[in-house]
Amino acid sequence: MPTIPATRYSQEPFVESILCATDLSAAGLNAFAHALMMALTLRCHFTLFHAGEVEDADREWSLIPGVREVLERWGYLDKGSSRSAVLQKAAVQVKKVYVQSRDALGELADFLEDEPVDLVVIGTGGHGGLPPWLNPFSSYRIQPETPTMTMFVPASGGFVSMAHGGFTLRRVLVPVTAHPDPHPAVTYAFRVAAFSSEETVAMDVLHVGEQNQAPLVAWPEREYLRWQMLTRTGDAADEILRTAAELDSGLIAMTTDGDDGLLGALHGSVTERVVRHAACPVLAIPVAP
Repeated sequence: MPTIPATRYSQEPFVESILCATDLSAAGLNAFAHALMMALTLRCHFTLFHAGEVEDADREWSLIPGVREVLERWGYLDKGSSRSAVLQKAAVQVKKVYVQSRDALGELADFLEDEPVDLVVIGTGGHGGLPPWLNPFSSYRIQPETPTMTMFVPASGGFVSMAHGGFTLRRVLVPVTAHPDPHPAVTYAFRVAAFSSEETVAMDVLHVGEQNQAPLVAWPEREYLRWQMLTRTGDAADEILRTAAELDSGLIAMTTDGDDGLLGALHGSVTERVVRHAACPVLAIPVAP
């Protein structure tokens, strides 16, 4: 069982509810591990959401590991534990939602409008593509705004191990510009870092542009955080991806343009390009999450 200093995340509120939207792919499994580990650490509400075309939801769910199975593997539950043990011992309230539909993104947007959550976790193809269901133009309807923080997790890599549940976030990259306001990204970046089992987490604040145009950013001082300001010139998305690769960042946290969270991160923005090609998870934070 991984050891994380409880005093860190108990003092730094992050989220109270997490939804993992899965398409039952390999990327979805990695996203599932990240979402479950965060829900487990925070002891918050955890929803597993899937929209599929078949009527047999049980057959669909059988393609991914069960919550109990993973918690047993990670050492949080004894082998053969009952379903009630997930809440009694792990203190995680789990809800599964299956919607029979070909319009997965539209169904997800509708669900979030009716039952808002603090964080959505989604698996991506990584290195050049999003899964087909995550294409905004694949939806059959105009979707409502979903001003929700979204973490996009590639098929491999990241800061949570599916094998043992270890949370090993060593470095976070926070791209900043004058607009949108960079402070939400700074705030939630260090709150994610509070989960890390590392003694020190490097927090790299990156501005792409002229040095004299870099925004003034206030960041919280914590004994386990090491902050530094970086400046690069060139195309914003390219430089963010290049810097993340050079530093071996475990997470990119960035504020999205506009206030529509998930959908804003998928509509031709710098965030979309970073999400499509990043080798590590990307936390997209609307200006007013």
